[in-house]
Amino acid sequence: MDHVFTDLEGLRIAMEMEKRGESFYRRAAKLSRDADTVALLNRLADEERCHYARFESLYCAECETRQAECEEAYDPEVSAYLSAIAADIIFPGGLMSLRHEGFENPGAVFRAAVSSEKDSILFYNELARCARDTHARDIFMEIARQEREHMMRLRRQLEAFEDHVE
Repeated sequence: MDHVFTDLEGLRIAMEMEKRGESFYRRAAKLSRDADTVALLNRLADEERCHYARFESLYCAECETRQAECEEAYDPEVSAYLSAIAADIIFPGGLMSLRHEGFENPGAVFRAAVSSEKDSILFYNELARCARDTHARDIFMEIARQEREHMMRLRRQLEAFEDHVE
């Protein structure tokens, strides 16, 4: 990482990443004409929304103990910067990454989702490694663990889909 993030910035980036994931899946669902793929994309968006809510509650709990840092983290410039970082971490190509294989292809959706989860896990592990205190390190390790579980579930679904198609 080129920038040393505060622990709260890391949590804000985690929230932005989940928000970006939800938006990605919702926009892709609007472009898909296949009912099963639309349902899959909306389910993935709902999962991202749930992750966002969990990460937001972690963030709010941390803000209670770090009031001054929390107020700074909501600065509009900081928010724009953190959103830009999140955009570079997951789905960096945006919807264009799915355009090649098509918005009706559940396999492509699963592969994009797995790839996104891998990128986020690497990022959270790095945040944990760089965390300034053990409590923050534990939070980022827990987030990485949750994302790993999500990635494994998506991989199993991808494998089941590919087995079904063959």
